[in-house]
Amino acid sequence: MAFKCPACKKQWDVSLQVARHIFGTGDKAHRAWIESQGESYADLLVQQATTPGNASYETVAKLVEKAQDKL
Repeated sequence: MAFKCPACKKQWDVSLQVARHIFGTGDKAHRAWIESQGESYADLLVQQATTPGNASYETVAKLVEKAQDKL
């Protein structure tokens, strides 16, 4: 199953790849989508930069999966 970026509709095979794309792009549309899901882009970015592991990516990946289920 392919996962689509909810902001720009690009596809990847794994939701974690979409999360990395969202963080890597970081434009207004991608940041706004994260904010619309009740998360803070800035807080997630700081957490990703200061905490070992991929906690922020995994949080966004779960949001992507939930958004995919609604389509």
